[in-house]
Formats: sequence, C-alpha cells, structure tokens
Amino acid sequence: MSDTAIFVLLSAQDLTNGQLPGDTRQLRQHLSKEERAVHLEVISDAPLEEKASDQLLKAGAVLTVVPTSDDLSASLTGALMARLHEFICAYPNMGRFVLAGDSVDRLVAASHFLKKAGYAVTLQGPDRSRLDAARQACDDIVTWSSRGGGREKEEGGSKLDPYEVLVEEVTKGREKGQRVLLTSLKQRMRRRLRRFDETRLKDLEGKPMKKFKDFIEDAVNREMIQLVERGNRSQVLLPNEELPPEDEEELEADVEETEEDSSSGDPLLDAVDTPEEAEPEALTEEDFDVGTVNEDANPPHKDFVVFLENLLPEAGMTLPDLLAALAEAQEKGALELGNLEVKQNLQNSFFNELLETVDKETPAKYVVVDDWKDIIEFL
Repeated sequence: MSDTAIFVLLSAQDLTNGQLPGDTRQLRQHLSKEERAVHLEVISDAPLEEKASDQLLKAGAVLTVVPTSDDLSASLTGALMARLHEFICAYPNMGRFVLAGDSVDRLVAASHFLKKAGYAVTLQGPDRSRLDAARQACDDIVTWSSRGGGREKEEGGSKLDPYEVLVEEVTKGREKGQRVLLTSLKQRMRRRLRRFDETRLKDLEGKPMKKFKDFIEDAVNREMIQLVERGNRSQVLLPNEELPPEDEEELEADVEETEEDSSSGDPLLDAVDTPEEAEPEALTEEDFDVGTVNEDANPPHKDFVVFLENLLPEAGMTLPDLLAALAEAQEKGALELGNLEVKQNLQNSFFNELLETVDKETPAKYVVVDDWKDIIEFL
C-alpha cells in the first residue's frame, strides 16, 4: 500500500458563486486500490467562502492561507513549492502527489520538482487543453470538474508490466521483419506506457536503473530478450532467435565504418563525390513517406518541432494543409527554412514517429506527439 498526498492550489478568485472548480470526491477517486490518500491540503491566497470551506473541511482538508504580492500566480506557485519542500522533508515516503487547481500553469513547476525528486505526479484541473499542454510535466492528467472527470488511461489499463510490454513490442517488430533498435524501442514503450520510467525500476539484484539500456540488459538477464551489439548499434531480438544474415552483414558494415574512414580525406573531393539533393520548388504530399518508421533517420531540429507544435491545432491538420501552412509561414518570414530543410525535418518527424494521427478518419490529420522532447533527447 503506497501513500498519496493531495495538494490543491486555489485563489479566492477561482471560485464561482462559492463553488470549487471541481468535486472534492474526484481528488481521491482516481487513485488505485493500492494507494491511500493520507493528506489533503488546500493552499489559498485568502480565506475561501463559507460554502467552499465547509465542503473542504468535510473532505478532511487542511486549509492554508498564504500572503501574496501583486503577482498572484508567482506568489501561489512559490507558496506551493515551499510547502511541498517542507512536506517531503517531514514525510519522504510518499509514493504519489496529486496537484489540483483551477490554473494548471501554476502547478507545472511543482510537478517538475516532485518528478525530479522521484515521486509520481498527477495533475488535475478543469481545463482539458491546459492539462494536455502540461502532460510532459507529470505522469497522469485528470479532468477535475463538478460534472465528473476522466483520466488518461494507458492501453490495456494502468497496470501493464513493463517487461511484458517490452517483449510484446519486440515481438511485433520482429514479426513484421523490422530491426528493433534501442533508439526506437523506448519510443514504443512510452507509446504503451505513458508513465514508463526505467529509473523507478530495480534489476534482479535490487539495484535501481539509471538508463534505458540498464532496463534492456536486465531483461536480457531475465532471458526475455537478446541484445546484439555491433559498433555503435544495438539490436534487440527474441530469445533463441538468430540474427538474419542481412542484418548481420549490415551490422558488420557499421563496425567497419566506425573503424576506418571511407572518405578520401580531401573535403573538396568528398564534396564533389557526394551528390546534394536539389532544392524543391514546392513541396507536395508525394514528397513524404508518412507510414514508415526509419530507426536510422536523424531527429528533426527541436526548433522545427516547436514550430509544428504551435502551428498545428488540437484537432490536427492534413498533410496538404500542413504543407500549405508551412509555405505560408515561409512567405511571411515566420519560418526561415528553405524547402529542402523543411522537407528533411518534416520527413524525419514522420520517420521518428513525432507526428501522430488524431483519429482513424481519412484523410489523416496530424498533431505533434506529447512526449516529442523526450524522444528527441533519447535519439
């Protein structure tokens, strides 16, 4: 049984007719059966109206009023950070923190702080769009409202075993004839397990893991997979599976490339011998392969993905519409890239699965995946 602490950050201005932004019962009802809420605290800039105070006191909440300055958000955020620091010093054995409030933006800094300290974090708020924007800062998001809320559930529920998911993803890839490389395997794991974090796991010897490869090597020790390493590339296979001859040849070729430089040594001659792709006059849908995962492709530039994230609406955009929007941004000077750079960055976004479809409708509409920063950092 793990312990959970719930902190609610509210301004008196957040109340509507004395009503809280959400039902107090929801603060607890999304916890698993293995969790118990041992602390509920509400931090506010002023005493709340009688109706809200009575509701919170009946729920067993501790009400804390903090002084604030002209910058209300900064004051409340600072007060929450200070209170959390005091709390974890006194009660370090918490497993999860639930942070709730009308303004999710005020909770993000505290969520980052808690995650770095090793705690699981759930964010609750009434604004779904702001919750989606803050997804990278937490493990779970829950819509907190008086009309009932919904939790973002992982495929197959929230109790998937990471080792079982690992074997399933390797099996899927091998059955499709794909080479399963470490660079893409963690992406696949995070698609299935939004809260997957190998640093919270321990290996067979009870030692905490520091990186994804520790998790893979532990799965090898458990005889669940094989890890074949050649040069700078690591490929994952199923137990007792032999490496296909073509993969063996390619891996060996990679080793040879790392051991000796195949270029002439003359940068001028190398530039002549290496043909450059011509600058396209315009980009069309036919210029892109949207259905292939290329584990060897370079990641797109971070600034380009940030631009895509700001450009694409929550409802997504079809590829032709996206290309038209990118072309318009180029014309206005908002995007200072040529067509060739746009093509390479956009294609690498598809190759690295940084763009996903909103639904199964045709034509497909794309949005940037929530965890794109973690994926690029891993690549």
